[in-house]
Amino acid sequence: MRKAVWVTVAVVMALIAVGGFWAGHLTGLSRASAVPVVDAHEGHDHGGAEATRLELSEQAWKNLGLKTGEINRREYWRTITIPAVVSERPGHSEYHVGATVHGVVSHIHVAPGQTVNPGDPLFDVQTTGELIAGIQANLLKTLQDLDLTNIELKRLEPLIERGDIPGIRGIEKNYELKRLESQRLIQMQELLVRGFTAEQVAQIADTRKLIRQFTIHVPGGASPPREPDARRSDMSKSWSAVASLVSHEELPPTSPRSFSIEKIDVFPGKMIQPGDDLCELAVHDELALTGLGFQRDSELIAQVLEHQWPVSAVFEASENNELLREGMKIQYADNMVDADTHLFKFYIPLDNEVVRDMAGPNGVMYRSWRFKPGQRAQLLVPVEHWNDKFVLPTEAVVKEGLDAFVFRQNGKLFERVPVVIAYEDDRHSVLAEGSRLSAGDVIAMNDAYQLNLALRKAEGGGGDAHAHHGHEH
Repeated sequence: MRKAVWVTVAVVMALIAVGGFWAGHLTGLSRASAVPVVDAHEGHDHGGAEATRLELSEQAWKNLGLKTGEINRREYWRTITIPAVVSERPGHSEYHVGATVHGVVSHIHVAPGQTVNPGDPLFDVQTTGELIAGIQANLLKTLQDLDLTNIELKRLEPLIERGDIPGIRGIEKNYELKRLESQRLIQMQELLVRGFTAEQVAQIADTRKLIRQFTIHVPGGASPPREPDARRSDMSKSWSAVASLVSHEELPPTSPRSFSIEKIDVFPGKMIQPGDDLCELAVHDELALTGLGFQRDSELIAQVLEHQWPVSAVFEASENNELLREGMKIQYADNMVDADTHLFKFYIPLDNEVVRDMAGPNGVMYRSWRFKPGQRAQLLVPVEHWNDKFVLPTEAVVKEGLDAFVFRQNGKLFERVPVVIAYEDDRHSVLAEGSRLSAGDVIAMNDAYQLNLALRKAEGGGGDAHAHHGHEH
């Protein structure tokens, strides 16, 4: 019997402690910080009157994290939610760098995940194939023949002028010179196509030596070679010849984009041949949102696509926050429904954003993007358009039974105002006509539930009432 009494006492004390904790936690407002205000009218009995206004202290305001804002009428799109996934743009977000020659990889300049720019070095390759060596040897022979032809022309010119030999000899040598110059340009261009840079081709012409190793660069960064010192006429001619092949008009457009190294398929010492993949680059500054609707959504998507209605996307940014992108447009939709998943896909362009650039060892740069392939999102697809409506955050409206209220601010006072809801979802409440609000009113944009709870608790707790119109409450 004594043991049962002690157990009963312990249970009662625990309940009192829990009740005290929740009473303080739910309000965050003491009777001094949240005071109900009961409207009184002269000659009326205020017994049983309901409080409709609440006065908040500065401390209570901060405890709630209360936000207020002015309301105005605006347009609103009623939407449905369709899941989506961030995806790469086929043919635009991936770039495979392949080998163009037979050789051995001698050095790798990059690491997986690294950010590189057009023109940055990727791999050093030591050539082993006979083709590249043969092209270089043919170019050197052509250059030697050009030198000999120029020497012969210089020897014949005074003889032709004096009439010692017929002029046809000079014409034949000029034709031979033009043929050799054309052959030289073709051989230079073939080396450029095989992956040699303009500087390397000019180096072969200047030094008259074969190159056994060349560097593969990030695509899109080529530029015409700079003119060297004009005092070295032989080098000037070489640079000029290469520049005629890689003029601004013929260059691939220089890309302002940065690439990420997604995958490296080779290692130092690996034998490669034309067509082998060396690495995979990713371009993630422009991605796509792939909407995953069902077949029943296809007519709605067709209507949105036809009228170019704006679509919004909601991304999970953190545990308690979300990221919203508005005003997006559907670009196109598939003309088929997947037989296995029964999903109907449509696509929305998504401009990516750089979150941060992080420097690693040896000057390596790593880039973090806001949106990543595979990331999930929710699309808010419009189905109905309304004009001239009060649109409030869902947290600004509190329901009590069949009634709904917002809290309108007047200084430190918050007046509970009844409203009529025309439509609501997880994010917004659209008010119907008959709501007692006007454009320009300032209301609590969040925590309407807590304000209503504080009002009811303070009222029920017998908080000090305020006097109005000379009456004592």
